[in-house]
Amino acid sequence: MAAGDLVTSTRVADNLNNRSLSSNETTTVADLISSVSAAIKRYCHTDFVSTSYDELYSGGGSQRLLLRQIPIVSVASVRYGPYAVLRITNTQTSTNQRATAAVTSATDTDVVGTGLTLVRVASGVVTTDTSVTFAGNVTMTALANAINALGNGWSATVMNNYGNWPSADLRIQGAVNCAQGSYGEIKLHVIELSDFQVDRKRGWLLRGINALITQWDDPMAVFTPGIDNYRVLYTAGYTTVPLDVQEACAEWVTALFWQSKSNPVAVPPTPPPHVALILDHYRQVNIMPI
Repeated sequence: MAAGDLVTSTRVADNLNNRSLSSNETTTVADLISSVSAAIKRYCHTDFVSTSYDELYSGGGSQRLLLRQIPIVSVASVRYGPYAVLRITNTQTSTNQRATAAVTSATDTDVVGTGLTLVRVASGVVTTDTSVTFAGNVTMTALANAINALGNGWSATVMNNYGNWPSADLRIQGAVNCAQGSYGEIKLHVIELSDFQVDRKRGWLLRGINALITQWDDPMAVFTPGIDNYRVLYTAGYTTVPLDVQEACAEWVTALFWQSKSNPVAVPPTPPPHVALILDHYRQVNIMPI
């Protein structure tokens, strides 16, 4: 069973009347399970399998923030921002015509970075430095010191009191200009919220009058409007995929398996109507971007 699959090959075999499969058919079923599982997640806008998420959300000025995955198991952190925690510049203005800094990772699917990529261009010659890693420089102060030790005009300053904040908490960020007197700002969501409640089933975070925890909480508190100004770390999904979702996946895989035998070029409904009847109970329909 591949990671992310919603059903096992053994469970699909029940829908195939426990047919004895050839080696090629076994491979086909495994591939179909992975593909159908991905299609069901996309159709329902839900991953189903219990997973930890680190996501950005844009506040809309309301007292509710809808998370992308349900049901919510736990919320580890809700942070507001982002604010600059590190400023980087390249002081060799006569030598380096361009200079940029970015929080990067070797893996495209990562959310948080693993280090900085510093690029400078001098008379058409591009020099890229990836030696400043978060593993080797665990705080913002250590990160700034490592940048300052590079030479070639690189200079960094920690903002305010963020020196002991963990560098590994920096999310991947596109390149910012550091050349010709410009200061590139590396940002982090730094304000930790506590005045919220969780509607686990509907996937809501609630503030204001519907989420008063103490008598001192602001009944008018909202999720402030902005673009990607909230960072939420949470766990959502089911420890065991619901049995009816497993059945829907198995039925869809079975339908495609038999179709591959009788009419491989046919284009069936996606999902098949009898499968959609099961899945529609779990389908999330967003009436506005989140």
